[in-house]
Amino acid sequence: MSVVCVNSCGWLLDSCSLIDEGLQRCVSYCDGLDKPTHFRCCFKREYFNTVRPHVQIQQNTDISTSTAKHSNGEHAKIDLQTRKKRKRKRRDLNTGELDANIYHGKIRLVVLEGSLALLEAGRQCGYLTEVLTTPPSESMPSHECRLAALCDMAKQLPLTDESLMAPVQTLNRDGLDPSVDLFSNITENPFDCAYEVTLMKEKYLLPPRSRFLLSDITRMHPLVNSGDKFDLIVLDPPWENKSVKRSNRYSSLPSSQLKQLPVPALAAPDCLVVTWVTNRAKHLRFIKEELYPFWAVEVLAEWLWVKVTRTGEFVFPLDSPHKKPYEVLVLGRHRSGTDHTVRSPAAEELPEQRLLISIPSVLHSQKPSLSAVLKPYISPEPKCLELFARSLQCDWTSWGNEVIKFQHSSYFTRERAEEPSTTSQTAIKQ
Repeated sequence: MSVVCVNSCGWLLDSCSLIDEGLQRCVSYCDGLDKPTHFRCCFKREYFNTVRPHVQIQQNTDISTSTAKHSNGEHAKIDLQTRKKRKRKRRDLNTGELDANIYHGKIRLVVLEGSLALLEAGRQCGYLTEVLTTPPSESMPSHECRLAALCDMAKQLPLTDESLMAPVQTLNRDGLDPSVDLFSNITENPFDCAYEVTLMKEKYLLPPRSRFLLSDITRMHPLVNSGDKFDLIVLDPPWENKSVKRSNRYSSLPSSQLKQLPVPALAAPDCLVVTWVTNRAKHLRFIKEELYPFWAVEVLAEWLWVKVTRTGEFVFPLDSPHKKPYEVLVLGRHRSGTDHTVRSPAAEELPEQRLLISIPSVLHSQKPSLSAVLKPYISPEPKCLELFARSLQCDWTSWGNEVIKFQHSSYFTRERAEEPSTTSQTAIKQ
């Protein structure tokens, strides 16, 4: 049930189920036994248990004065509730705030009206409810991710020849060799089942047919030298903003450095390039006017990820002057050469606007997978790449300095599963 429902406005997604795809057959040799352990995994549902909006609200406040019409002409209301206002000094808005207000004015009705039918369909099928469908596990993990720090330490290692074809290290029957170099080589799980492996003394789950490179922006040559050209490239850059600086949750990257990313070298002809962007008008303008033209990517669409609670309310008031309940995705195609008429075989034309609605994770910067919604707009059997990834996906290559962060075993519940048939076991051992 990864796509709960779909209409001409967009999709209502179950992000947790999207993560679980591919984890119904897992294998582990981490227990020190001669025989592998077989089990299935699910991402812990507690991380997608946002029941109430993230702000204090006024009682009896109903912004249902903003109404929209269903196709049958009846008025329907979305309960949007406002933050209690404190008296503050009035001040003039700066340029960024003015730009943000102008953008919000343009897309406000798209979010409001487009959400109605999708949220109503989610309620009708029982997906949007306060009650978790599975009981919570014993505790939320407090795993401390040290991957970015390890990437910094790896910079002290000697550089390999960047002109050489980069090797790919693959899992074998017993998982990975403990001496593998995760920082200079692409690591791959070639099997049709997920593997639990021990990396740097921690246990991680690698989905079927997933590949990853753990490095920062200065050491991407193994990815470039792999010889792969990708039909879809998704980026989730660590944008600079005041909140990140204050919280020190992760290191950010100046916009200008994004131009160093070797997107043109990694893109197949007519590659679909998708970038997550914060609601700062400065960042959106940078992508559309500088970054995409620099990469020879033609801007074609802007989609919106709308974040809602389990009851179908926006996580922030739609008209909040601070945080908005949506984020933007900028989509375009890499145009190699001068022929802009080339289209991917069997790919549909990209719509200019769509909504992706989902319950967000409480884990910082964990985005929903785009694989299901982008499938019609790329070629069959595509090669897909995620840059600045923090998790892995089946049949995708992922890169980042925290690329396996959310694959840590502590984020998953597991239950024993029946051992596969002899034929399946033989396939795993090969």
